[in-house]
Amino acid sequence: MIVDCVIPARNEAPTVASVVTLARACRYVREVVVVDDGSTDGTGDLAAAAGAKVVRREDSAGGSKAHAMEAGVLATGDAEAVLFVDADLLGATPAHLDAICRPVVERRAAMSLGTFDYGRLNWFVLRLPPTTGERIVPRWVFDAIPPEKRKGYTIEIMINEVICEARLPTVARVMAGVTHRTKRDKFGLLEGYRRTFRMFADLWSMWGVCRWRTYWFYLRDLRIER
Repeated sequence: MIVDCVIPARNEAPTVASVVTLARACRYVREVVVVDDGSTDGTGDLAAAAGAKVVRREDSAGGSKAHAMEAGVLATGDAEAVLFVDADLLGATPAHLDAICRPVVERRAAMSLGTFDYGRLNWFVLRLPPTTGERIVPRWVFDAIPPEKRKGYTIEIMINEVICEARLPTVARVMAGVTHRTKRDKFGLLEGYRRTFRMFADLWSMWGVCRWRTYWFYLRDLRIER
């Protein structure tokens, strides 16, 4: 199975190079594509220097994770599956990404994902509707999302919907020791909390779009691995 890695990135200069290096070391990844989503801090140049193929995207509205992921998928050519990775990871290793990829490459699952390590809360987080940026899906899954549903942070919920409505199995795991740079780290305390609240408000609004049965199908077909 040909797997390419897509990393959407907007002003992630402190971590993007290390994440590119990490993704390039994943045994299943052929090519790493970084979508520089209108960065102003040299993110794209740092990604290119680390060995990524860089797609530059300008958006006067301030960037869109969904549209950046879309641009990345388009740049992967003939890849059969896409590994999405966020550009702000901390503490991840190639082994973490290998473990995420393996269930899909071995065709034991249609989607495989990794969550951050929340310690005692891991059992609970693993059973929530997944919003993690670290996941692998067949290319057709992303292509099946209607263009009008490719919006911002809610794109991960839309990926879930395609998988669950098709009654396809998912594998989830905790990426032990892995965290990320939070919005408070990036934008300061007040602005960070404001952006975090807005993100969760966008995600919460999806309950009016996604059906409860979709979540039931997710839980029914979920397998948690370690």
